[in-house]
Amino acid sequence: MIAYLFWRYDRPDGKDDTCAEDLAAHCRELHDTLGVTAMKLKAGVMAPEEEARVLELVRRDLGDGFGLRIDPNGTWSVSTAVRIGRRLESVAPEYFEDPSWGLEGNAAVRKQVRIPIATNMYPARFDDLGPAIRMDAVDVVLTDLHYWEGPRGVKDLCAVCQTFNLGVAMHSGAEFGIELAAMLHTAATIPRMTFAGDAHYHHLTDDIIVGGLMRYENGAIRVPTGPGLGVTLDEEKMEKYSRFYAEKGDYYARFHQDPRRPEWFPIVGGT
Repeated sequence: MIAYLFWRYDRPDGKDDTCAEDLAAHCRELHDTLGVTAMKLKAGVMAPEEEARVLELVRRDLGDGFGLRIDPNGTWSVSTAVRIGRRLESVAPEYFEDPSWGLEGNAAVRKQVRIPIATNMYPARFDDLGPAIRMDAVDVVLTDLHYWEGPRGVKDLCAVCQTFNLGVAMHSGAEFGIELAAMLHTAATIPRMTFAGDAHYHHLTDDIIVGGLMRYENGAIRVPTGPGLGVTLDEEKMEKYSRFYAEKGDYYARFHQDPRRPEWFPIVGGT
């Protein structure tokens, strides 16, 4: 699994992440505590140049064998994505995920940058897979049990990717242990999935499965071995977090606002 890096307002010391050094230090911490050997920065938050510095610092700190990835979620303009992509060629990221908006944006960046282009957005459904392949828009497709119609759909997707010599990886969407168990079982049956898996999991402080959080072992999480998915739901935790959801609302809906920057709103291609 990877060290998934986000610009944080809720650090244990009460401070905010404000510069590349903060994220690089957090990556080192996750490498030391979890054993992970790859990272991904969720970008499109700070100045693009500052976000590029995160990967440069991690490369310097953790060496050539540490996997680097960056994902602006399609918010960068093509010109910005090309400029930052060319800068990052020297640190050799594993891939550049959704650098610009849509199939056209990814295809335009791919033509001008010598880093593999990955996606969990374009395409994220079978209807868009054919056009993406014809347009040479992507090199690596991040599978997802939700977008790609469950484990069987992911297997169908991987068969298409193998036919067209595309890489495959596993996307993470803030899942609890039962979803993670399904992801682990699916990924373990796909030999082509050689990239370390995305996981928000190390950000969780609790889980809804019996026994609590799954453990990281040398940067990996074991495939559960019990009946079914190998995990059991904790009914008390389910009730607790159902109440929490009713109180706090949808996790993804809050991405469209920033309590520290009330004047901010998302703009596609705004940087």
